[in-house]
Amino acid sequence: MNLSINSFNVWYLVREKTYRRILDDDYIKYRYLFVMNILAIGAHPDDIELGCGGLLIKAVRQGHDVFMYTLTRGGASGDPTQRSDELKRSAHFIGAKHLWIDNFEDSKLSVTTDLINHIEYFINKASPDLILTHSHGDIHHDHRAIASATVEAARFNSNILSYEIPLTRNFDPKIFYDISDVVYEKVELIEIFWSQQSKLYLKANAIKGLAEYRALQSRLNTGVKYVEAFEVLKMCFDKDFKLLTIPYEKIKNLNVETNLNEILEFV
Repeated sequence: MNLSINSFNVWYLVREKTYRRILDDDYIKYRYLFVMNILAIGAHPDDIELGCGGLLIKAVRQGHDVFMYTLTRGGASGDPTQRSDELKRSAHFIGAKHLWIDNFEDSKLSVTTDLINHIEYFINKASPDLILTHSHGDIHHDHRAIASATVEAARFNSNILSYEIPLTRNFDPKIFYDISDVVYEKVELIEIFWSQQSKLYLKANAIKGLAEYRALQSRLNTGVKYVEAFEVLKMCFDKDFKLLTIPYEKIKNLNVETNLNEILEFV
């Protein structure tokens, strides 16, 4: 089953944050504004932006809260300080509520208790209604490790999707999100990562080409020219076909807190 999403207000009405009463001359209208917490997880600076940057830009504009957690500082492909600075600018461009930059060694990630504990700690911090992470079938072993660790760390969460980047193989999309109105802003977002400009998959034609191909694949109407595609790792609906979030007790994780001084946090 393929799902096509045009508005978070259709599929993602999961938490009521604001209740507004509007008085009119003849009648009373009640308007509900539902806000999601969305946590995007990536291995390296630019992964989140490549995979779901368009969705995050639109989510913030619709009033949802976006949290970003990157596990490494990209030291295998450049200066970690420069790449972290680029990541800060990208989070500001998106309008993210929080950005957390961890300090795992680039290209050395594997599914360990430490990795799972760190991811779980920031899942608890963000209290996400929706988690976006890497695909199990990605060609980069760091990405595959995070995909597997996220599923374990998010075992009490109801909704997890995997995103792709232009290099991802064996991707089996089930959800298509229209980014036609922000595709050029996504290109501008990726251009923030100037230190990686030599990589062909960060070029505008690669970003737009993948989004255009997925739009064609989605078989939506001709007005949808660019989409971001996602695999479903876990998704739960309530009786009204809204995304279901099940509250659970957050357990203090002492294994993670010993290393928190290495993590950069930006609000």
